[in-house]
Amino acid sequence: MAFILTSISGYRTSIFLYVVVFVFLLMSFFRGLVGTDTYAYEIIVGHLSGGPVWTGMEPGFVLISWLLLEITGDASVTVRILGLLVFCALFIYIYRSNKLEKFLLVSYILPAFIYQYSMNGLRVGIAAMMILLATQELRQDRAVRGVGLATASLFFHYSTLVSMVLLWASKIRWARTQNILIVPLAVLLALCFFIFNESYFYGKINSYQGFESPSSFSGLGKILTLLVLVSGVFMSNLARADKAKLLLLGLGSTLIFWFVSTISYAGLRFLDLLSFAYPLCILVVYNSRKLEFGRFMKITLVVAGLLAALMSYRNFINEEGQGPSPFLPYHLKKF
Repeated sequence: MAFILTSISGYRTSIFLYVVVFVFLLMSFFRGLVGTDTYAYEIIVGHLSGGPVWTGMEPGFVLISWLLLEITGDASVTVRILGLLVFCALFIYIYRSNKLEKFLLVSYILPAFIYQYSMNGLRVGIAAMMILLATQELRQDRAVRGVGLATASLFFHYSTLVSMVLLWASKIRWARTQNILIVPLAVLLALCFFIFNESYFYGKINSYQGFESPSSFSGLGKILTLLVLVSGVFMSNLARADKAKLLLLGLGSTLIFWFVSTISYAGLRFLDLLSFAYPLCILVVYNSRKLEFGRFMKITLVVAGLLAALMSYRNFINEEGQGPSPFLPYHLKKF
């Protein structure tokens, strides 16, 4: 509905986006034990009542969680306020957005990630919103602030290093030989860094919650979404050099992360990160060229958003009633 109404307005108004995001905010804040990692986060935050614990989790998240817990005195309320930070960032993004950013948000980012980032993966959700705001700084030629925001996101989730590398790769000129060599090397170095530290990055939450690797179908859903986005780039109105750069980034990263997923759970994490970062790479290139999304690119983003949403809902249904805090059935919290 927000997509249709915003389209009718010619993306000249953001009122419909504000309303939809506010509805999601209410769903997130007033939820009970809903969201796969919600229960785990409540336990982790509760353990901060004795003071900050700096090992096993990013320092920015620990500090913010501890400060909020000191104010509220309630771990479950603190977890829900942390979710509000995602929506605060979204409201800022909408306020500063241009037509391309509005379209990407309503067609892809909201349907694909709003539930996951506000009710489940809070750390990566906050970090992802900082990356989102960083792309706006880049569009407005405020590189220092953009890099600062992106760097700060690392203190909430170390894996945003992958997003930073991809965005950097989409921004630089590949005509220079050294850049062509540096880009894949940077991606591989970031990949190796996380693979060798996988137990550190994911051990904290996994120690509080039963851990099962997602099915191969889950990985396939991300790959299909990414291939849809890549096809949009191939048929887009971008210049040949920009197409080649984005196609190499999209296909190359998807292939690498898929291979990693066959030997490590981290690969599926990387595919999820890529499905968020790659559309931002496309956005950065379009904004830098001052181009509008062509018809095929718009259709691609809508299809990719619907596909990602359907895959998420399928997972919610398959996991209904399982674990201490499944997404379904949704219920309200008793304050």
